[in-house]
Amino acid sequence: MKKEPNKKAIGLFLVIGFALFVGLIGQAVFHKIHADTKDVVVMYFNESTQGLTEGSSVLFQGVEVGKVTRVVLVADTTNWKFNVAVYARIKKQLDMMSEGSVLTKFWKKENVLGRLIENGMRARLASQSLLTGQLMIELVMLPETKAKFEYPEHDRFEQIPTVASQWEELYRGLNRINIQEALEKINTVTEVLGRELPILLPALTTSAQNLDRTMARVAQSSDVTLSNMNAALSDMSDAAKSAQNLTDYLEMHPEALLKGKKGE
Repeated sequence: MKKEPNKKAIGLFLVIGFALFVGLIGQAVFHKIHADTKDVVVMYFNESTQGLTEGSSVLFQGVEVGKVTRVVLVADTTNWKFNVAVYARIKKQLDMMSEGSVLTKFWKKENVLGRLIENGMRARLASQSLLTGQLMIELVMLPETKAKFEYPEHDRFEQIPTVASQWEELYRGLNRINIQEALEKINTVTEVLGRELPILLPALTTSAQNLDRTMARVAQSSDVTLSNMNAALSDMSDAAKSAQNLTDYLEMHPEALLKGKKGE
């Protein structure tokens, strides 16, 4: 009599085989996803990112080192704070010099990105085209700024701290100026000038007229003084010429000191 196969053993074998197959597929998918995301960074901006889209450039020292892959609005309902999360893929290959050798693997054990962040690398928005309003992300070295990390416990990507863009800094500076207070001060100065000018103008006019008369007298006196000085200088010149003539005569006729001039 032919022995029937053990259906339980066959079923268990099929289940184990299917589980192994699913596990292998899952592992392959995990490695694929991990490989695709390990070079992704995130940056949080608390200003308008209008003009920044998927595919926008990420530049460092004017060289494109990555591309924006996703722009997402993040809302924190605990304090109703809104940030824009920008995800970008950084190039895997990046030539960097370190102790005389060239590092070509950006994400290897050297952890170049982490060291750059520690030394002041920050991300900020910059204009890529004034005509179209397109934005890009610029990586800059600002070691004097403090690194601020948003939601570090909720993100699995390397985060690059951000700083305000140059136009955002200008806008914030203008907002810090109290326009109403400045206008009130201008109005106060205008009112004071309106009250004081009718009193000051006649006095200023009189002072100007007195100054003109004084300058005229000084000019007249200066003319007389210059004339007298010129006359004195002319007399001194004549006396010098006479002295020179006498000296020349005595050199030629030294006996004149004893006998006097001839004919005298």
